[in-house]
Amino acid sequence: MKRRHVRFLMLACVAALAVACSDGDDDSGGYIPPYITDMMEVSTDADGMLTQVKLDNGLIYDVSAQKRMSDAPDTTLRCRGAYTLDKGKFTLHGAAAVFADKPVPASVFTVVKNGVAYHGSEYLPRDPVKMVSMWQSGGYINLHLGVMTTGQGIHQYAFSKDDEGQYSLVHLRPFGDDESYTDQVYMSMPIPEDLDELTFSVYTYEGIYTRTFRVIEND
Repeated sequence: MKRRHVRFLMLACVAALAVACSDGDDDSGGYIPPYITDMMEVSTDADGMLTQVKLDNGLIYDVSAQKRMSDAPDTTLRCRGAYTLDKGKFTLHGAAAVFADKPVPASVFTVVKNGVAYHGSEYLPRDPVKMVSMWQSGGYINLHLGVMTTGQGIHQYAFSKDDEGQYSLVHLRPFGDDESYTDQVYMSMPIPEDLDELTFSVYTYEGIYTRTFRVIEND
């Protein structure tokens, strides 16, 4: 099975994973376990059926008997999902794929302004966002952002490697999309191998938000 990191054009956009969420008969006797919403990896088979879920704490659950269907066959996707865990029984109630592309060296990007091509971190689009939270788990740097939008067009994202151990978010707002309401956006950058420490920066309305992480081994 291949691990797929969703890519679109030069920059990448948030992807959606459709998961059927119909539940079976309720035999809980009136007890309803609490819903948990968290980041996870979801794997599918060649027919697009979900086979397993790996939580960021390393626990893996077989969900093949739950008959969930996805539109992404034979792959592993980074998702934000909702589940219940009752006496060891894991039930997935839904999942949506999040942008989880690998970081790209800043020099690889090409930004064209007035017919001139520019390369380098200083030329990348950095349209500001609201920083809600940033954390490390499951071998990823995870972001919860508030993106101002009116829903016109598709916001484009990428993770840039600006320097050794230094990474940042690239964000391009579509033309004509005004800042009307806040869309809650989640994404995860896979942590590159052989790093003991890294910094990650996000351009916000208050300035550049930067955090330094001591890399935790993902078993």
